[in-house]
Amino acid sequence: MAEDRSRPVLGWLTRKWRALCAARRVAREQNPGGLLRLAEEVRALAEAARRVCPPERRLQARIAAVNEEMRRLTALAETPEFRRLDAGKRQKLRRGLVQSRDQLLRAMGQAPAPTRLLQ
Repeated sequence: MAEDRSRPVLGWLTRKWRALCAARRVAREQNPGGLLRLAEEVRALAEAARRVCPPERRLQARIAAVNEEMRRLTALAETPEFRRLDAGKRQKLRRGLVQSRDQLLRAMGQAPAPTRLLQ
């Protein structure tokens, strides 16, 4: 009989624990430091993509624009106003950064090999 009463308590405790873990994960993702690291990663990828991708004017202009945006975002992230952004805006910003990172990785993956000879 004691087992019957403990099951709802364990279920409640499990749900609370999962909710706490999810809230901590979201807070970690929206942390200004985490966004700053992600912006620096995207900027480094943009620099690598600039070197690897073919010198098409349109593609190189997009890569340069991403690089400039990440530079400005890095500067903005160090200001106190950035910390005051609401959670929704930070989440949208994070989604945009992840999307930019994925697009850069895709562009780098589609770049032709620099030589025809296998190494």
